[in-house]
Amino acid sequence: MIVNIQCFGQVRSITKEAIVALEVPIDSTISQAIDLFVKKYGEELEKLLYREGKLRDFYSIQVDRKNVDNDKIHETVLTLEQTISVIPFVAGG
Repeated sequence: MIVNIQCFGQVRSITKEAIVALEVPIDSTISQAIDLFVKKYGEELEKLLYREGKLRDFYSIQVDRKNVDNDKIHETVLTLEQTISVIPFVAGG
């Protein structure tokens, strides 16, 4: 099935696309989809998103514009054509 990954910030600079259509197996979880996304774009994206095999804390994950806690991404199953947004936290003043 196809899901979409919406890319922001440095993730977008690696993918060169705002939205990436990604083929994932039926009943894939968010974390499985993100793993396939990282595999598609390689080591640079892996270093950006992961630390010690886990998604870095300074990325927020949304599915269809609803926040998903990072500890829930391993159990939340996706459905056809949902959109996962990988949003970096922004600091400033």
